[in-house]
Amino acid sequence: MKKITFIAVLLALIWQANAQQQRQDISFTNRHELKLCPAHLIGGSIRIDYEFLLNDWSSVGASGLYSFSRIFSGYGSWTRGQVLGLYRLYFGRQPVSGFFLEGNFGVTMGSYYGWEFWSTRERIDYTAFGLGMALGWKWYIERSGIVLDLFVGGGRLFNDSEGPGAFPRAGITVGRRF
Repeated sequence: MKKITFIAVLLALIWQANAQQQRQDISFTNRHELKLCPAHLIGGSIRIDYEFLLNDWSSVGASGLYSFSRIFSGYGSWTRGQVLGLYRLYFGRQPVSGFFLEGNFGVTMGSYYGWEFWSTRERIDYTAFGLGMALGWKWYIERSGIVLDLFVGGGRLFNDSEGPGAFPRAGITVGRRF
């Protein structure tokens, strides 16, 4: 009886390990995502996001923004470009989808108009480092590999004494998992 129980438990463990290995292979055959923001294209800029999926609940990535025209970012400032590194933590039922929290850090470049001698407007360019966070939702269509992100957040610029002091982080991105 002990041998039969031992063999049954051993077979169950082998079957369970094989099932877990198959699930991991299916969910992580495609670990990369490349996304584009259509709203930025309409507004005269381009933002490209890249994500690398670490496991079922987290990813790391980068986001780059370049403006061909002036993008208003609040507080009388205009953003010319932005490069962010990001980490996302997911809480969805499917692997790496559903509700997520994002932490980001990076560099923002832009300009703002300051006042000098009470009457003269002066354009001041800035480059500032910052930390931020966002929250959002990701939809993933497994058959086609299409990914849709909707997120909103912001961040704080640290070495910008007279500039805007903050940066927005919001968008709707469409891309593909490969």
